Amino acid sequence: MKSESAQITIDYIAGIGIFLLAVFFVFQFVSGLFIPFQSGSDKDTVAADRASTVLVEQMLHADSSGALNVIDQGKLYYFNNTQMNSQNYQNTTIQLGLFIKETVFDLNVSVAYLNGTIMNQSGPALPDNTDTAQTKRLVLIINSSTGYNQNAILSVSVW
Repeated sequence: MKSESAQITIDYIAGIGIFLLAVFFVFQFVSGLFIPFQSGSDKDTVAADRASTVLVEQMLHADSSGALNVIDQGKLYYFNNTQMNSQNYQNTTIQLGLFIKETVFDLNVSVAYLNGTIMNQSGPALPDNTDTAQTKRLVLIINSSTGYNQNAILSVSVW
């Protein structure tokens, strides 16, 4: 016995369409449930990016090079030994834009070879119980007097 209604196909398409819309909305709103559990270090990340940019492109930039991400080895050693000591630390954070009236950031700068071995590190030790933002940049360290150059990774950590 044949049925006279021809709406089975239309009903099926409408039902699948409503089901797909419901699945879409579930996926849209489920991602919002996990936002409170994410790290709130957005301003720390921006501060780390700003500090690494100022370091690489202004303070440590090799004068003889017109390229970005090329730093002078002498300036790097001067920065680590003189500007990051306890007497000049606050002035250095001001120059890097990390010392603002409302917010004061701490800074740790490390330079590592490409294999992961630390070349040098300056600043306070990284805390264990605080959110830390880190920016890494691949740099070329050159010695202007000898012409020696070395690829390295400059890490700027801010908290």
